[in-house]
Amino acid sequence: MKVLHLNNPAQVASNLVFAQRELGIEANLAVTSTKGWHTNFDHNLSKIDTRSIKGKMDVGKKLYDLIKECDILHYHGQAVSHGYRDLVMWSGVMGKPVILHHHGSEIRNKDYPKFASHLVKYRYVSTPDLLEFVPDAEWLPNPTNLKNLKYSETNISGPLRIIHAPTNRDVKNTAAIEAAISKVKNDGLNVQFTLVENIKHSDLISQISKHDLIIDWLNPKLGIYGVFSIESMALGRTVICSLNDSLYEKFNLPIISINPDNLADKITELYNNRNILLEIGKASHNFVHKNHNPIESAKIVIERYKAVLD
Repeated sequence: MKVLHLNNPAQVASNLVFAQRELGIEANLAVTSTKGWHTNFDHNLSKIDTRSIKGKMDVGKKLYDLIKECDILHYHGQAVSHGYRDLVMWSGVMGKPVILHHHGSEIRNKDYPKFASHLVKYRYVSTPDLLEFVPDAEWLPNPTNLKNLKYSETNISGPLRIIHAPTNRDVKNTAAIEAAISKVKNDGLNVQFTLVENIKHSDLISQISKHDLIIDWLNPKLGIYGVFSIESMALGRTVICSLNDSLYEKFNLPIISINPDNLADKITELYNNRNILLEIGKASHNFVHKNHNPIESAKIVIERYKAVLD
């Protein structure tokens, strides 16, 4: 079986590719963008200048050549062409089975693209809130490369070291987080706060390991946890995040669910009971290895490929 993954939001595709290869599948990854975490690719089409018609045609030709050789196209995230019109070629004309894997902003609070409705064989979503917009999809928890995420115990002495790493300050409600940090400092808590932006992924992992408490986003409208939380948990760190608890009622999720009104109080509570960070950190590490293991995710997806090809 030959599988081509297209694009790599949050490294989900590359983690699936590596795991599928370990399981004997010939999997490759092509990207049309290298922004953010779109790394670990086999074919980089982002170097082609698509501002011209010729550039767009060159990308289309290279994709055609790659997709022609595969049995399954696993298409991730944002559409290569507006409204997924390129599916007319890959699925409609070439007859390739397409698995469409949604990761967030391309469908959240938007009308679902009609081309994607009719020209794909199956859909995955990376977070359960997206099922509201694609109700016939399956939630596949983000597979995460755990090999370089080494567990270590949280330091429970000295200042409470807190880190926040927004990719979008408005979405993550960074202003409210900074306000809560200011409040607890004014209350006399010995807290060190680090705001990290625009750094390499390897440097981010190093920074997380040096901190005790991770604040992801403070946005009740989303109510989910993402890759930043997953990697932090794998490292044995306690994560605070706004969650819609009903989305995760079947899981014993060790993330501390908060909202903008109680964040300062929760930080104070944890500051005064530092031992709980050790307990939550260990539970978090175990949770990730059970639910976000790339090999287990790859097995699920491969069975879906087989069903689609039958």
